[in-house]
Amino acid sequence: MDMGQFLIYDQQKQVRVQPERISLYMQSEIIEAISENNEMYYLFFYKNNFLTAAKAKRLRRQSFIERAFTKGIVYNAPHPFINKLLSSNHPCKIIGFKPLLKKLETNYTPQEKAFILTFFESFIPKKHLFEEIKSIFYVYRRNGQGFLGYQIIRILMDFAPKHSFVTQVSNDPIFKKYDDQYNNQLDELVAKDLIFAEKVLYSKKDDDQRFQQLITHLEKESRWTDMVALYCYKLSISPATDYYRSLANLLEQYLNENEAQFILERLDNQLPAFLPLQQDLFNKYVKTHQIEKVFHMMQNRDFKLSNAHIQTFGELLEHLDSRTYSSHPEMLNTILESVINVSPEKAEKLLNKYVVSLLENHEVAYIKNLLKPFKENHGNLEIIRKIDTMERLSDDLDQMQTLGELYYEFNLLDKAIECFSWEMELKPTQPKPLQWLSKAYRDKGLNHESDAYQQLCINLQKNA
Repeated sequence: MDMGQFLIYDQQKQVRVQPERISLYMQSEIIEAISENNEMYYLFFYKNNFLTAAKAKRLRRQSFIERAFTKGIVYNAPHPFINKLLSSNHPCKIIGFKPLLKKLETNYTPQEKAFILTFFESFIPKKHLFEEIKSIFYVYRRNGQGFLGYQIIRILMDFAPKHSFVTQVSNDPIFKKYDDQYNNQLDELVAKDLIFAEKVLYSKKDDDQRFQQLITHLEKESRWTDMVALYCYKLSISPATDYYRSLANLLEQYLNENEAQFILERLDNQLPAFLPLQQDLFNKYVKTHQIEKVFHMMQNRDFKLSNAHIQTFGELLEHLDSRTYSSHPEMLNTILESVINVSPEKAEKLLNKYVVSLLENHEVAYIKNLLKPFKENHGNLEIIRKIDTMERLSDDLDQMQTLGELYYEFNLLDKAIECFSWEMELKPTQPKPLQWLSKAYRDKGLNHESDAYQQLCINLQKNA
């Protein structure tokens, strides 16, 4: 998977950037990207919806964005989540503080607005953000909505815990009565203050009960990217079939085959011995004809082909590129043996293709050895007899002409030319090697060389 450059729209200009990584942290998604001028940009999303982007001059220590990339779930680019966010939120436009406030007021609750504003303290003066959040608190206070006002105080306690206003109001007896709920009644808060509850559940995600509560909450909000990220995280520390099946269902529902494979392969790097994941990857590789990856799993993880796999490969091998045939001969030998045992009628065609591809880069003796498993049941095949003959002739300088003709029969023209050249050197008075050299060069499209050898042959015959 390759996530290329994309455009951010900044007033009247376009900025081309390359994604570097993405963080999923509580309700936010943040993409870090670098411009062609090596300027760093951050794209902010809330529950998968684009908010704005900002160019980074410096990041405040202990800011939300710093926590996002240290405590959140972070993936380097390329990654399907980056593709999904960008494709579903195009175009991504940078907007200023006032348009951002209007956007938040239009699309989100006051609590969400207050929380989202805390994302931007590295880009907007913290004083401005603080005053805007404080004004939300005063609206609730004037309306006598104490609990809703206290939700804003809890956001400020994370945002500016040492501020005198926060210290004063959080210790106000009017609000102290809510402390117990926030300190001891998390289950009730899931229904009353989702922002705070999700923060606590996320911090306790290693606990199975809290993890499941968090997943249930995310499922209600259809936040599948967060669920995928959390299941991958959970599996990396506690592999379990139930978690894996839930992850697999999400991938099947929301991602295409390539995107799902991308995520599973990276998870597999963290779980080298988790069999359900390995089996799914192996089946995907067979299904999508990724033969080199199949070879790798058979060689390094001792996977075996089922009858259904053998049937699939029987059809695949007939159309496989010859370069793939020759790149993993020992492993392909095992697959070929399985396929030919099930479908012996395919033996001649498959072995002929296999041998031709190997002759380009391997010695005949090596190929003869690879064919040993096939000799017992298919020793009468012409291709096996020819390889035996070629192996017998390969060290006999008196048989270079015959060996060259066999190479020519397999359309291996360079090797045929090599043999005919030896024959010409050893038997300079014989026209036959010259005739074959002329023929081989013409087949290669080298007419000038072909004509030269043809003329040599004519001259030789004239002088005979």
